[in-house]
Amino acid sequence: MKLAVIVSVILVVGAIVGIGRLFVRDHKIETHGRDIKAQVEDIRHVGTNDGGSFEIAYRLSWREGDARRTVDGRDTVLASRMPQLQKGCEVDIKYLDDAHILFVFNA
Repeated sequence: MKLAVIVSVILVVGAIVGIGRLFVRDHKIETHGRDIKAQVEDIRHVGTNDGGSFEIAYRLSWREGDARRTVDGRDTVLASRMPQLQKGCEVDIKYLDDAHILFVFNA
């Protein structure tokens, strides 16, 4: 019985910490990230979840001075936002570093 309680507590605390880390990550990107208009170089559908969202793998690029900057990543996006993320389209992003990118969609 004690083992079941300990495992349950660990699972609940782990879930809460995981969700909290996502909120902290997004807040950090929103407050410290730069606004950039990037071009979608490549986008692939990786998976779908039950909530109507797509997991995508993408490659974005933009100009920084004379150089062209390219970044690859993965993210989960609502199905209703997918038409805005087509190859060749320009998207607004908040960029903190290569591991911290947030898509900005107009309502």
